[in-house]
Amino acid sequence: MNNHLTTYTRGEKVPMPKNVTVTLWCLTVFLLFSATYFVGRVKAESDSTQQTIQFLIGTVSHSNLVFVRNGKSYNSTEAAEHIREKYDYFRSRIETPQDFIRLCASKSLLSGKHYLVVTAQSTIPTAKWLEQKLAEYLETQHHG
Repeated sequence: MNNHLTTYTRGEKVPMPKNVTVTLWCLTVFLLFSATYFVGRVKAESDSTQQTIQFLIGTVSHSNLVFVRNGKSYNSTEAAEHIREKYDYFRSRIETPQDFIRLCASKSLLSGKHYLVVTAQSTIPTAKWLEQKLAEYLETQHHG
């Protein structure tokens, strides 16, 4: 039985040279392994991003701080729920934790006003506060 690939030239079935068959086989194997590796890396990065975003939402939820949105104060649980709802809406556009902060936790889509968080020291933009929490989290992930 002939294991070589065949091609058609002017209507006639012609076997491909062995070196072409081997090259195509090697290329196919390479592409399959590359695709598997790439998909695995994307999934790992996606899982890591998801985990980081869940950490940030949890940080808001468990902070016991006051968050200000459009001039109205909200407790940490309410703020986290609002951010989670925005995350669900923008999920397809979020590739990094920074995207999450920018799209879901920085400002009102309706008014354009920045979200604020009231800490013991001051009132600062929620995005700045979350960026600090993100930096601390990433530092512990790299050295923890």
